[in-house]
Amino acid sequence: MQSKRVFLIFSILMAIGLGPVDADMVILKSGEMFQTSKAWEENGAVCYYRDGRVVRVDAQAVERLIHSQTPAKPPPPPPKPSVPQSLPNPSAPPDIGIPERLPGFQPSVGDDAGYLGVKWGQPPSQIDGLEFVQTDPAYGGVEQYSRPKARKRFVRARVDNIVFGFWKKQLYTILVEVSNYMDFLDLKAEAFRRYGEADPVPGQPDKYRWRGGGTDRQLSYDHQSDTGYLWMRSQKLHAKIKEQYPE
Repeated sequence: MQSKRVFLIFSILMAIGLGPVDADMVILKSGEMFQTSKAWEENGAVCYYRDGRVVRVDAQAVERLIHSQTPAKPPPPPPKPSVPQSLPNPSAPPDIGIPERLPGFQPSVGDDAGYLGVKWGQPPSQIDGLEFVQTDPAYGGVEQYSRPKARKRFVRARVDNIVFGFWKKQLYTILVEVSNYMDFLDLKAEAFRRYGEADPVPGQPDKYRWRGGGTDRQLSYDHQSDTGYLWMRSQKLHAKIKEQYPE
C-alpha cells in the first residue's frame, strides 16, 4: 500500500511537470521525496546533498532513486585572482592604440612623469623600494619592478599594484592596477584631478586617454574581468625605441 502511494505521488509530480530536471530525486518508503543536485549509493546507504550537507539514508528505507537524464552542469569557473596575472604590453595597452595626435591636458613637462615625483629615464636605483618582478621581452627587454612594501595608493585612491617598466635601465612606463569598479572610479577621479579631463574612447565605455606634455596616458576598465588600470608611457623614450624597433 505504501509503495502504491509513493508511486502515485511520483506519477502526479511527473504529470504536472515537477519531475527531476538537472537534478536527482530520492523517494523514501515513508512517502518523502527530495530533489538534489546529486544522489549516489555507497556502502549500503543512499547519499544525497541537502542544504549544502551530505545526508545518508539506509538503502532499505529508499523506495526509488532516480537520476537526472540531463547532463550535469559544469562546475563554475575558479575565482579570478585579486591582481591580474598578466600585465599589459609595456609599449601600449592591449586593446587600444594611442593616436599620433590627440588633444588633451598637458600637466607634466619634459621628463616629469607626473606621479610620485619620478622622471622618465630615471634608473631603478634612484627610486626607493623597487623590487624586480620580471622582464617583458618587448623591445629587447623591458624590466618590470614593483614596490611591495610601499602603500598601494594613487594619491587618495586605493589600488592593487603599481608596476614600473624600465628599458635599458630608464623609466619607460608606469602601470597602476585595480581589481574592482569602485576602486576604478576612485582612480579615475584622482587621475582626472591630477591630469585634467581625458578624451573618452569612442564606443568603448570606461576607456579614456590623454596625450601631451611628454607622456602618453590611458585609463581603462574591463567589466568582464573586473580589472582596470592607469597606464603611462614616456613619449621621448618611445620615440627612441621606435627608431631601433620600427614596426
